[in-house]
Amino acid sequence: MKQRLQGILFLVGLVFLSLHTHAQQMWGMMGSNYAGVSNIDLNPSSMVLSKLGWDLNLMSVDANVYNNSFYTDPTFVFPLFFKNDLKVATSNTGNQSKIQSADLVIHENIQKSTYFTVNTNIKGPSFMYSNGISAFAITTAFRSGVSTFGLPETTVKMAYENLNYSPLNNQVLRIDKGTTAAAMGWLEIGGSYAHKLIESSRFLINGGASVKLLIGYAGGYAVSQGIDYMVPYRANFTAIDLSLDYGHAVNQSNPISLFNPMGTGVSGDIGFTIIRKKKGRYNYIGCPMLTRKTITVSRNYKWKLGFSLIDLGGISYQTKASAYSYKNVSYSWDSITHLNPKTIAQVDKLIYDNFSPYGDTSVKNSFFMWSPTAISVQFDYNYNDKIFVNASIVQRLVINTQARLARMNSFALTPRYETAGFEIAMPIIINEYLYPNLGLMVRYKSFFIGTDQLGATLGITSLTGLDVYLGVKINSFAKRKEPKIRY
Repeated sequence: MKQRLQGILFLVGLVFLSLHTHAQQMWGMMGSNYAGVSNIDLNPSSMVLSKLGWDLNLMSVDANVYNNSFYTDPTFVFPLFFKNDLKVATSNTGNQSKIQSADLVIHENIQKSTYFTVNTNIKGPSFMYSNGISAFAITTAFRSGVSTFGLPETTVKMAYENLNYSPLNNQVLRIDKGTTAAAMGWLEIGGSYAHKLIESSRFLINGGASVKLLIGYAGGYAVSQGIDYMVPYRANFTAIDLSLDYGHAVNQSNPISLFNPMGTGVSGDIGFTIIRKKKGRYNYIGCPMLTRKTITVSRNYKWKLGFSLIDLGGISYQTKASAYSYKNVSYSWDSITHLNPKTIAQVDKLIYDNFSPYGDTSVKNSFFMWSPTAISVQFDYNYNDKIFVNASIVQRLVINTQARLARMNSFALTPRYETAGFEIAMPIIINEYLYPNLGLMVRYKSFFIGTDQLGATLGITSLTGLDVYLGVKINSFAKRKEPKIRY
């Protein structure tokens, strides 16, 4: 039964990924001068310098899942989606023949501090216009995410082994204050504006901002305020000193009902880009000694440096929402594995009935969750107007110990070959500044497809996650009239 459940959970994760996700960043596309509306999410000021006069995104899908706790042997996973019976085994399966006949073998390779993320960004009809001085965009997207960072390896092992991991039985285990798990799903409708702020013969500074209405359809969180616990044996969970906040808002009868949101909120992005221009063409009217020179500015830059704050905001859930806070609970819960709740409400009642008499408890019918707030720095170097190298960092912001959907820390170095009709990029990504991945993106005119997990997706390296993104657009490649600046 346990192996079947593990197999189902693993398959659900892969299928959820394949439908979707806010690929971690679509790194192969993010630095492109032809990305148009696609790279507003990272820095809204990038619109001004876009080589597209206008860009209409019909549909783009970005999906990923990442973790550092478990991995499988290298395998080409896409054919497995079409199998009726996916066989998943674990490294501690006693029967060796079952391991050899399994499609996926999950090996135990748990890190000291674990993370697990699933992100979705399905960008719907979205439009951007830029004239080289000002730019605006209207965007729509459905986003969802699951994240947990910082869970200790002991907790992950205990959960994975179903409270039956004998090396950890009768040991005092701890989950530190601030460790958070969260899940959110929301519709996003945004407006963006960017404009040239300062310009000289050598430099140009652009600024931009986005404001987004967030309509939440599901949300849930758990935040440790410091938990000491023990598992004496398989059927017992003993809270020595447990302080935990958790909450949820979900329509169980109809999880995705567009006309029945669970909450609303607002978020915003702000960004600036400093551009070092390439040398322009000098023109004179009449005698050069008597008239002022006119410079026709090059469309391309030598380099550009961007700074941005993204997804600052969140959602207030007030419909079918429940939030619980337990402080200093000390209780030995026997026969916990024999319970069989059918609904979230039944789970809430079981926890409340067992924990509330043995600690301080409060209950609310609303809660607030932060969106995946982060800061980002982007640097793009132009080698010869067709070959570029981009280096970018995204660093999540932690706001106290409040409920939040967390974004993965990432650094990407992306060389790319770029023309109007064709583009190819191969990002080198380091997630959490420790785990390297290789990606690939190809764009042909208005269609692009890519992955930030090339090795795992093709079955070349061990599978710790998957990442796929693609999009279809209609846009204008016509060159705008170059501005002329007098000095």
